[in-house]
Amino acid sequence: MSVLEQVDLSDDDLEAARRLIGSDIRIELWCHEATRDTIRRYAWGIGDDNPLYCDPDHAARSRWGTIIAPPTFYYAVFDAVVAPGLPDVQWFYAGANWRFFKPARRGDAFDVRASCVDARSVAGEQVRRMILQTGRVEYFDQTGDLQASVLSHCFRVPRSNARGGLRYAPRAEHAYSPAELDDIRMRQVNEFVRGADTLFFEDVERGTELPETVRGPLVQMDMTAYYAGAVGTSGYKSTKLKWKYHHWAHTAPERLPNNYDRSYFGARVLPSIGHQDKQVAVSELGMPGPYDNGPQRMGMMATCVTNWMGDDGLLCEYDVRLHRPVIFGDCTITRGTVIGKRTVDGRGLVEIRLRAENQLGEVTASGRAEVALPLRARAA
Repeated sequence: MSVLEQVDLSDDDLEAARRLIGSDIRIELWCHEATRDTIRRYAWGIGDDNPLYCDPDHAARSRWGTIIAPPTFYYAVFDAVVAPGLPDVQWFYAGANWRFFKPARRGDAFDVRASCVDARSVAGEQVRRMILQTGRVEYFDQTGDLQASVLSHCFRVPRSNARGGLRYAPRAEHAYSPAELDDIRMRQVNEFVRGADTLFFEDVERGTELPETVRGPLVQMDMTAYYAGAVGTSGYKSTKLKWKYHHWAHTAPERLPNNYDRSYFGARVLPSIGHQDKQVAVSELGMPGPYDNGPQRMGMMATCVTNWMGDDGLLCEYDVRLHRPVIFGDCTITRGTVIGKRTVDGRGLVEIRLRAENQLGEVTASGRAEVALPLRARAA
């Protein structure tokens, strides 16, 4: 047997998962407050240097009057993973349905509540049987106002050597020519950011194409930068804190996080080390190689929208499903198309279809966004 337990999904697992519906989830925050540094580290972790998030002078001249965070910064507050029970059955992030009511502003402090709301059996191209768990997570500010809520989805999948386990064919890192790498570099260096140039609702037409964003090729340093800004939760601990966490878990084994297994040098590590380690990713988890973090990709995709809408826009809804892993060496190219617009209660709302592809043209994620834009008549 592997160093990571290979547990099949039994007929009783769905029932066990459904018994957890309605249960509250213990929350461990990574960012308790939105500071200049926590916002910047998260933004840079998804490759976003928008001055609204990083430049106090620029942000002070905006409608917000201060630095605000990228919409998906809430992943850095709490990663929104709600996948209780089913020990040793691997979880993979499947996507989310976000509703944003106000941006996180510099100085905000957070209270987060989460519960399991659904569990159902599903099948996919690579796995004939898995369980999709859904959690509802709500993010409140220091005044008690609800800032954002999300229905967050996780697949629970048998590991590669279990019966019916995940078994992607291993794939080598993509080899780019010097010309291709130069093109990728220039597309990112020259990325469109609207900034303070207000985009009005009346100036947007159905069929409008959003300027693309490109992220990658993904390498281990990208993962490290993202972790620094976003995922100190879920058992990611270093040196002394790691051992104290182990000790705490051993004194109350029922508290041990799901999928917290013995892997390296006899020490317990999360199998999510597969995000950076090829052997674990391929041999243990059945992935094609070390792979990206699902919320990380969702943050990168959202940048396509926030770059386009500018400082005066507000991302209200963001629904994305992840279709296949992005592995080291891959790029994520996100494109958007305006598919509808309407006015509701004096707000101009624009609906956008989103699609992310890798350098091979494979669709890795898809979804939609809804943005509130200022009305020219109100601005006059």
